[in-house]
Amino acid sequence: MRPRTLAVAVIVAAMPALAVADRGALTLEVSPAFTWWPAWGPPVGSGSGVSGWTAGGLLGLRYAVRNELELTATGFYEAPADFTNPGTTVDAGTVPLTGTSRATVSRWGVLLGARWVQGLVWRWFVGAELGYAQQQIKGVDLIDVSDPVNPRSFGLEFPVQNEGAFVLSPLAGIEWQFADRWSVAFTPRLQVMLGGVSRVAVVLPVSLGYSWYGL
Repeated sequence: MRPRTLAVAVIVAAMPALAVADRGALTLEVSPAFTWWPAWGPPVGSGSGVSGWTAGGLLGLRYAVRNELELTATGFYEAPADFTNPGTTVDAGTVPLTGTSRATVSRWGVLLGARWVQGLVWRWFVGAELGYAQQQIKGVDLIDVSDPVNPRSFGLEFPVQNEGAFVLSPLAGIEWQFADRWSVAFTPRLQVMLGGVSRVAVVLPVSLGYSWYGL
């Protein structure tokens, strides 16, 4: 065998094997996650958006209908987090009031989708999910900050807001199958809320998965 042919054979043999997301495998995943909101707008009135983070988790199921194709079902929850929006203007009936709005936000939802998988011990994948999210915004207030030493509420009353929206979520990530049935994965998701809440979020979960085979 020529040296060049031998070198090529060694390189090919050392490369990670492609394919196989284990047809018939059912995987349960548990994922703590952080969600980044790049432009959260005020829940009342008008004003500029701010960036912020929420924390929560995902619970997911994956089923490999083919070696390279998995169907997914995901539920998620985001714990209440506070957002403040300086420069918010609210029409109070007589004259507009400008201050800093604040609110407590939480969210949950369910998604169904599919993803294309390649790899063996190390796997990479791309996919998309579609579903529904319910968001609650409560504790809304408008704060007068004209006196920074002694800020105070304008005393306006705002109801609790419950908003639903369809969610489109493209995703991509990498998974490490570190044992026969166990794996860890990093699966960033972009979530686009359509309808009731026109917002965009980036979800960053790290998951631990357990698989059953031959189902």
